[in-house]
Amino acid sequence: MDLDLPNDADGGAIRRIINDGADLSRPMLVDFQIAAPNEQAAKKIAELAARLGYRTKIYQDSEDGAWTAECSTRTLLSYQTVIAVQAELHMLAEPLGGYIDGWATFGNHQTDRI
Repeated sequence: MDLDLPNDADGGAIRRIINDGADLSRPMLVDFQIAAPNEQAAKKIAELAARLGYRTKIYQDSEDGAWTAECSTRTLLSYQTVIAVQAELHMLAEPLGGYIDGWATFGNHQTDRI
């Protein structure tokens, strides 16, 4: 497995996940957040992502009212995977005024929940 990660936000996040004990040779659930301009756009983004096999949910931030469509997938985490998923979700979100607003995972070092 190539661990020559770029010195950018995604590479740094993967380094932290590895340092927290995740095993990149085993799948893990990864959540990608897409900021949406309103509830209708968040719902449409989630609907389109679900058609591609993502688990989705939408939520509104209680403080600033911003809408997010969260798109989750169980995958082998790699830099290339993160970039590819973000590109795929960007193609869905951009026409609806949405944009990628980060990603997160609890890794797989404890138990496989899904």
